Amino acid sequence: MSRREFLEILRSQLSGQMSQGKAAAHVRYYEDYIQSQVHNGRSEEEVLAELGDPRLIARTLIDTDDGTEVYDESGYTEESYGADDYADSSAGSTTGRTRSYKLDLSTWYGKAIVIAVAVVIVILLTTVLVAVAPFLITFGVILYLISWFRKRKA
Repeated sequence: MSRREFLEILRSQLSGQMSQGKAAAHVRYYEDYIQSQVHNGRSEEEVLAELGDPRLIARTLIDTDDGTEVYDESGYTEESYGADDYADSSAGSTTGRTRSYKLDLSTWYGKAIVIAVAVVIVILLTTVLVAVAPFLITFGVILYLISWFRKRKA
């Protein structure tokens, strides 16, 4: 089975079972997934074998459809893609699409980014305190001396 056949079966199984926008968003998600895996060096046949039967995928998507908007971290929403966007799925154009990314703290790089940000904040705070500390110490010493002279006069 080719990528085009896989996507056509998925599209036909989803059409009429959920809104056109949701069906298109699901198909677009799988199309993007297949393209990204092929781009990463895997064969199309291997990726399609891993995904399995598009009819089973469609049944799972239909069974789990709760009537709300489709949205995931990749930005696939019901409004993101319409049926017209898929007239020629082999075009591969990315015009007009934006991607958004979430920081996943369960991954090593997510944790590394949080640690790096924390280190930068600590360094900035330390730099500010080191720059301000001489003035604060001088001000404290002057206040102490003033209070000491006042007590001595009294």
